Amino acid sequence: MLSTDNIETTSDSSGSSETESGRTVLVLDTSAFFLSIPLDGVLFTVPRVESELKDLRGKARFSVLLDEGMEIRPPLQKSLKAAREAAGKCGDIRVLSDTDTDLIALALEVKGTLVSDDFAVQNTALLLGIPVRSIIQREAGPRVWQLRCTGCGKYFDQVPTKAGDCPICGSALKRKNK
Repeated sequence: MLSTDNIETTSDSSGSSETESGRTVLVLDTSAFFLSIPLDGVLFTVPRVESELKDLRGKARFSVLLDEGMEIRPPLQKSLKAAREAAGKCGDIRVLSDTDTDLIALALEVKGTLVSDDFAVQNTALLLGIPVRSIIQREAGPRVWQLRCTGCGKYFDQVPTKAGDCPICGSALKRKNK
């Protein structure tokens, strides 16, 4: 298994992260296992990704990449905290799954490029300065979202309550581009 304790990374002008040996560091979202796209470099993913793979093709690709040296690694708590804070700032916190947050946190830790087609994942990663690479979709541009109450119309920059509903009228909050 690879350990990033020994991996020194640098970023080039395009934002790609590489080890000192010139190999790209990639952190793979679940969507990276659905297609047979070339993935060259030092590969990482998080444990929750494996449980999201339901079809035989995705599971087989995961297994092959694991045999080729991909490392499955949970992120550290301090990285998770940074990922959640960034998601809160840009307004993506409500749409990111635990797996998404884990991936962003791990990419931050290993100074890797996050491979994902999820716009909310890409948006939060970009806010943290993490390079992103899409698979099929176009890459997302950075966005900051506001939340607007569907009932009273009040705007919020961050989720105002744990339940995620409007503290004024109790209606659902929807994301709007700021």
